[in-house]
Amino acid sequence: MKILYISTVCTPKVLDYILDSSKIKPGQAVQKFHRLLLEGLAINNSDCQVEVLSNLPVSTAGHNKIFWKLPNELWNGIKFSYIPFINLPIIKHLFVFCITFFRVSFWYFINRNKQKIVVCDILNVSIVWATFLACKLCNQPIAVIITDLPNFLISNSQKQSVFISQYLKITSYILNHFDYYIGLTAQMNAEVNPYNKPFLVMEGLVDSKIVNNGESTSLRKTKRILLYAGGIYEKYGVKNLIEAFMLLKARDVELHIYGSGDLENVMPEYCSSDSRIIYYGVVRNTTVVDRLVEATILINPRPTTEEFTKFSFPSKNMEYMVSGTPLLTTKLPGMPSEYFDYVYLIGDETVLGISGTLEYFLSKPANELIHFGKKAQKFVLKNKSNEIQAKKIIDFLKK
Repeated sequence: MKILYISTVCTPKVLDYILDSSKIKPGQAVQKFHRLLLEGLAINNSDCQVEVLSNLPVSTAGHNKIFWKLPNELWNGIKFSYIPFINLPIIKHLFVFCITFFRVSFWYFINRNKQKIVVCDILNVSIVWATFLACKLCNQPIAVIITDLPNFLISNSQKQSVFISQYLKITSYILNHFDYYIGLTAQMNAEVNPYNKPFLVMEGLVDSKIVNNGESTSLRKTKRILLYAGGIYEKYGVKNLIEAFMLLKARDVELHIYGSGDLENVMPEYCSSDSRIIYYGVVRNTTVVDRLVEATILINPRPTTEEFTKFSFPSKNMEYMVSGTPLLTTKLPGMPSEYFDYVYLIGDETVLGISGTLEYFLSKPANELIHFGKKAQKFVLKNKSNEIQAKKIIDFLKK
């Protein structure tokens, strides 16, 4: 089976170039998700042949370079083709739309007598609309990967804009008319799939190349480290986490925070109020991965009361679990029950409740924490590796 994979994903070499030269860094979590999935598909190359058509994660506000035309690349046996564009408002989207429409139509034509499927990431406007239109005109089946619902990525104030409201209407219509769905949670099905088309739950994936290295480096640390990496938004529970941590009396513990978001401006105040809080800002994902192994406990304080949590399975949870360091998380409604034996849970999500939970788990012996983290690592490597998850997707699409 031939797969045309359409997304903003790019090779590590290209992503490094964009990160080094951008004023506003593109999200690394979505890049890692799609790249791991592509690696899994490449491992299963006897079952499929994959080609990537990529709209580079470059914005007019984030990068000064105007003309973009990168050569094709071959990475892990997968051909990457990058859509050329002029990095100016509106003009960029028109370029990407037209070229995507032509490329998808041409791909269909040259492979018209072969078993094939188009797989598209829902979160990029220009390529989604163009891909959808080309596939429908060519009568080509199309599958969509949904890592987030567009409606929940836009604030209520932004939704008042006429342009944004029209964008959401068109995107919602398109989202309801795909042929196959691949979503992170079962709850997404009722939200996006009114015609009961085939739906596969694939809550996340981890790198199959990760190896259990035995003893964690956290055992050799003089200070215990609580770590959060991701969007630092109040709605993600980060403010509650910080305030809960500040109630802890122990002086041999630190809270390390990585990422960007609406709490960036107040982070210096928190750090000056409590020297145990250290904010690192945005760093390379490879750096974060190294720091996860050094931590004592990894934390995801995302509130379960927010509606969007039904439709999210944070990629950080998978990255945390595969590190071998124990994960402390809220009981997210989109998290399957099979995970509950491998994560520590926050029951009371108030500031006082989180503080008490932190104190309880910090009181556990270091060896107990390490053993629990390694058990979680073994679970996700055995059941949720990118090789295994990609094979599930291939089998699903072949049906």
